[in-house]
Amino acid sequence: MSPMNSSNEQMREAVAEQAAEWFVQNRAGPLERETRAEFVAWLRASPLHIEEYLGMAAVARDLAAAADDPEFRPEVLLQQAHAAPDNVVALERPGLRRSVTARAMRRGQLWPRAAAAAVVLLAVAATAIWSTRDGERFGLPRTYSTVHGEQRVQQLPDGSVLHLNTDSQVTVRYSRGERVVYVDRGQALFQVAHEGERRFRVAAGGAGIVAVGTEFDVYRKSGSVTVTVVDGTVAVFAGTPPHFPPGALLPENAVRLGAGYQMELGSQIGAPLRLDARAAVAWLHRQIAFENWALGDVAAEFNRYGPIPLEVDDQAIRALRISGVFDAYDTDSFAAFLETLNGVVVQKTPTRIRVLSLASHREPLKVTR
Repeated sequence: MSPMNSSNEQMREAVAEQAAEWFVQNRAGPLERETRAEFVAWLRASPLHIEEYLGMAAVARDLAAAADDPEFRPEVLLQQAHAAPDNVVALERPGLRRSVTARAMRRGQLWPRAAAAAVVLLAVAATAIWSTRDGERFGLPRTYSTVHGEQRVQQLPDGSVLHLNTDSQVTVRYSRGERVVYVDRGQALFQVAHEGERRFRVAAGGAGIVAVGTEFDVYRKSGSVTVTVVDGTVAVFAGTPPHFPPGALLPENAVRLGAGYQMELGSQIGAPLRLDARAAVAWLHRQIAFENWALGDVAAEFNRYGPIPLEVDDQAIRALRISGVFDAYDTDSFAAFLETLNGVVVQKTPTRIRVLSLASHREPLKVTR
């Protein structure tokens, strides 16, 4: 075989594997908007991509017909998958392979090796439908969320650990090419398990983060995303390219962010800020740590956790700079601290805590119903 033919065959086999991965993801359910855009871009990239994807669909029909055979029932495949060391079931039945290959050749698609590989991949996809662990590994999305005041720790299928803060939600989708986590709302910290062949990517609004073997925090707010690196290095960039395939180079606007640095991405990418990263993620220990913060910002942070909201309407009081470390769920202790500040008055009711200036407190309060 000439080097040129060998190269072409390797390229076709690589495309066949990509096509199988996309087929599995499409069979799992409707794609997210960003993932759907990536899929369409992949199809448009080459006629070969379309050919191989349609070939996967033809193989799937043969596999569905084979499922009537007792040897290939889902529960049997699942049992074999968990017994195999690499969790891959190879369908070696000669009759099935001849049927698949013959069908492909009749359609003018001369790709016997790709067909054989597709049978294996689709068998794994079949087990994934009935196995949550394998489903996450091969593309079935999984959503993790918390309500107001709740925190959660979750180990992901690859061994990475997800820490989810109050009122937050992420959607995890793994494939053979990459591991992707979409931060739908709120805040999450990731302790990433190293994998040489699959990158770990986070998408949060208009921000993208790629990391390998690191620990970092992503806080998605209404108009911006804040990324804090606790350990290791991440690449941060604004916007998610419509086609960002595994192994592709990072976007030109990507900025490398090291441990102890924080960056905010809004309409523009902010400059890296040096800070105490451990203090920035004090929420992992149910704490709020702040140094020279505006009182209004600290009150908003407490309101993420406690059942009784803090209200600070006076702009001068909101601008006061304060420092401290408090239990995130102990609003009463923070209110007691505020009462020690000059010119500050705290009013408590069963439903709210109002922080007022001493001057405004001397004026008659208007009660509205």
